[in-house]
Amino acid sequence: MKTAVSRARLQEILNTFQGLKIAILGDFALDAYWYVDMAKAQLSRETPLFNRPVAKETYSLGGTANVAWNLADLGIKNVSAFSVFGDDWRAKLLRDLMTKAGIKLDGCITSPKWSTVLFAKIFLTAEGRQQEDARLDFINEKPLPPEVEASLLRQLEACFPGLDALVISDYQPVGVISHTMLSNLNSLAQKFSRTLIVVDSRDRIGQYRNMVLKPNRFEAARAVGRSGHVNQARDDDLNQVGKLLQAQANKPVFITLGEDGCLIIESQSVVHQPGIKVHPPIDTVGAGDSFLASLAASLAAGASNSEAAFIACLASAVTIRKLNITGTATPAEILGFFDDTEMGIME
Repeated sequence: MKTAVSRARLQEILNTFQGLKIAILGDFALDAYWYVDMAKAQLSRETPLFNRPVAKETYSLGGTANVAWNLADLGIKNVSAFSVFGDDWRAKLLRDLMTKAGIKLDGCITSPKWSTVLFAKIFLTAEGRQQEDARLDFINEKPLPPEVEASLLRQLEACFPGLDALVISDYQPVGVISHTMLSNLNSLAQKFSRTLIVVDSRDRIGQYRNMVLKPNRFEAARAVGRSGHVNQARDDDLNQVGKLLQAQANKPVFITLGEDGCLIIESQSVVHQPGIKVHPPIDTVGAGDSFLASLAASLAAGASNSEAAFIACLASAVTIRKLNITGTATPAEILGFFDDTEMGIME
């Protein structure tokens, strides 16, 4: 398999990660895995429903926290989080996990008017079988108080001069990145034009300016008002979507295509980076976070767009082989997967 990066160059880029200083802004979430033993369920006396006896619970980093975890596991020694936590039990668990992962929390604010995000995945178990139930989400419904938002922005701006990159993951409908915050981020991108900023946003990727963008094909099409069939990596419609989005952003755009890799759009040219085949079983949850983190780290380390895209595809391929957890990819795992890919061994 012909690759965009030699092994020596890949090793060089991965080694450079250690000295980077990267900040990350977004809604840091706690992922909960609650395992319910239905063999012990009892029928309620008050309602005709069985209870859900939780026999086991585990927690890991989710949302923007998973992107930060990916950055830290890439070997980056200086990963700084910027967000707001609630004054609740979830924040303590989340802070402990982030600290254990090596993520700096000096840029995080606690507010009693805010709720720490949690995604609870519930698994019903009985006699060796398992079935996933509907997820429970702890979210925010009211916007961040203006004074808290202003404080977060001041802290973020103060750290800009020493940064190699800022990663923005804009995932929550009501989160720390409000319309006001987004407008201020665009101003910061213009003010600190030499600082790399890489953005992933579910609903507003087309509103970011002077930043590298990482949408998937559907987010990219929606951002430029396009609809219809944009599923193919070499689809002319998708190429046009990418060019329109790149012209708006004034920076390179990387459109992810799942197993088909990604498109790299810069200066109105479109290059397809093929995906890397991975044999099942796989779990694609968290693959986009691994792509975002490794893309930003690679670009900050001096990789070309094609090199960074290839490394991001490698990291995602490592992550999707980790089941029932969002997961990360370490430099050693990325190198190992590269070697297996070169030799055609990917079982």
